[in-house]
Amino acid sequence: MVMKVKEFLVDFKEGELFNIDNLDLGELKEEYINLLNEFFDREVEDREIVLDDLDKDNGFLYKLMCEWYSKEFVVENDLGLCWYEYSLEDLFRDTFGISDSKFNVGFNLFEIEDINKKLYGDDY
Repeated sequence: MVMKVKEFLVDFKEGELFNIDNLDLGELKEEYINLLNEFFDREVEDREIVLDDLDKDNGFLYKLMCEWYSKEFVVENDLGLCWYEYSLEDLFRDTFGISDSKFNVGFNLFEIEDINKKLYGDDY
């Protein structure tokens, strides 16, 4: 299976918009929609996602998602990955990891062990 960078950004944004009414943002809802559109509608090289995109030191998607989750609005409104101690690493494993689970919603791009090495280093 193949997934492109732009597809990931669109999917992530659409997921946030789909669940926006569950966030209890009230009058801040429109501001969050604008922030999502501004951040995730950016121009990117529309190429296939590679394992190096998940690298904790230089990965394009890793750095991009760290930037997103450190946005002032996201932090101040607790919109980060704080539910049940879910992390960016968990998100990447769930999205890109190979799984044969019937509950798999990911793209089965990379072995979980390879993802973990990119996230935690070769010693993992």
